Amino acid sequence: MLDPSHRDQAQGTGYVVDCLWSARIAFEQSSDYASCVRRAIAFGNDTDTTAAVAGGLAGLRDGIDGIPVRWIDALRGQDLVSPLLARLREHLANPVMPNGE
Repeated sequence: MLDPSHRDQAQGTGYVVDCLWSARIAFEQSSDYASCVRRAIAFGNDTDTTAAVAGGLAGLRDGIDGIPVRWIDALRGQDLVSPLLARLREHLANPVMPNGE
């Protein structure tokens, strides 16, 4: 568990404890994916790490549909990732049990 005494010292650095606190604060102070990531970036310092952790939390809360379409459309390498995501979605919708059931 995160020590609450460090909460007020969150600065968005790459230090693990600070990153976790910064991401948690960004998550708690947002109601959607985009605002969570923007809040994490606003801490400054190690913005990519903090935003990645906060975005992961927001993704769990908001799902893939919570990510702004314009952000997804701007991603490079979609031709590589799209087929993999389609397979993942299919697997999640129709999981195969290890014993074949």
